[in-house]
Amino acid sequence: MLESLGFEVVNPNCPECAEGYKAKGMEFFKQFAQACDAVAFRALASGENPAGIVSEVGWFRGINKPVLELPTGFLRQSIDEHKTRELLDEAGFR
Repeated sequence: MLESLGFEVVNPNCPECAEGYKAKGMEFFKQFAQACDAVAFRALASGENPAGIVSEVGWFRGINKPVLELPTGFLRQSIDEHKTRELLDEAGFR
């Protein structure tokens, strides 16, 4: 999806990154993130984000680079029409 939007995607779960992590720890990923124009991430199926991703997103925000969160569990997180109407009523939109 990102490549179809014109991004060059670099997967940090590659052998070169694994070696960089062994040599420099999380500092490697901080440098890796700084060399990118943007970062994209997807939460785990549970909706949680691992500590490394949280750190990298924080670094990116700190240097004012775009952070894209890809959808996770879209259908699992969907609510029915009744619940949607209830939420809109509570928010004052109906």
